[in-house]
Amino acid sequence: MAVVAISRKVGSYGDEIAALVAQRLGYRLVDREQVHRLAQDCDDEFRRACAVFEAERGQGGLWEHLFFGDPAHAALFAALNLELAAQGQVVLVGRGAQIVLQGLPGVFKARIVAPKALRVERIMALKGLSQEEAQEYVSRHDDQRRALIQSVFRADLNDWSLYDLVLNTAGMTKQAAAEVIARGVELLPAPADPEALTRTLKDLAFAKRVESALKRRILTSGYHDIQVTARGGAVTLNGVLADKRAKEKAEAIARELPGVASVDNQLKFTELSF
Repeated sequence: MAVVAISRKVGSYGDEIAALVAQRLGYRLVDREQVHRLAQDCDDEFRRACAVFEAERGQGGLWEHLFFGDPAHAALFAALNLELAAQGQVVLVGRGAQIVLQGLPGVFKARIVAPKALRVERIMALKGLSQEEAQEYVSRHDDQRRALIQSVFRADLNDWSLYDLVLNTAGMTKQAAAEVIARGVELLPAPADPEALTRTLKDLAFAKRVESALKRRILTSGYHDIQVTARGGAVTLNGVLADKRAKEKAEAIARELPGVASVDNQLKFTELSF
């Protein structure tokens, strides 16, 4: 079992290369349609946030809300990425997968880039835009993707430590770039226990779903936060909340969530306010 997470700049041929990598490895490409179906499964309160996950950019008031950071959305985005990764032998494109899957075995993380001037030329040819229009298009997409990742995950797309490989497509074909990534995946050490890794990914995804639901209804901050771990349906709550009532409310919410079999409430609380 392996997972490929591909981050890319618009106009770098990242989407085309991702498809070629999937074809070369015999993996399934998680494309826009599959992400759309996943987004449609979100409940009403999170439907718009899931639409941002699908499009990789925000719109209107929700974008402003995400820009200032919503802990519930961050946990939800992490859950969606983990659920996709748990399917195994998949190629994930964008949406911060390289951040969520950081440190997990069997994950190859690549960043595909190209000089801006070249990306503008490619967008001009692809979309029939003028140079000025293409420059605006590229700049807007770069800014929106960078801001989305910063606001949700507090991470910088230009942090090269997030990737196993950074590939510049200025001097190579799409096919050559795909081959480089595919060979990197093939040389990646295989997980010692693929089934255990799948269970871990599912547990991590479930924990993030629970965490997201809690943070939607309980105020958290840098001082007051909730961390959730899960094993099967057994959930453990850790962190510090404002008071005893918030601790009890968190447990009550968790117990009502589908799939939760038991709750070990290790939350602490402080009456101090900051």
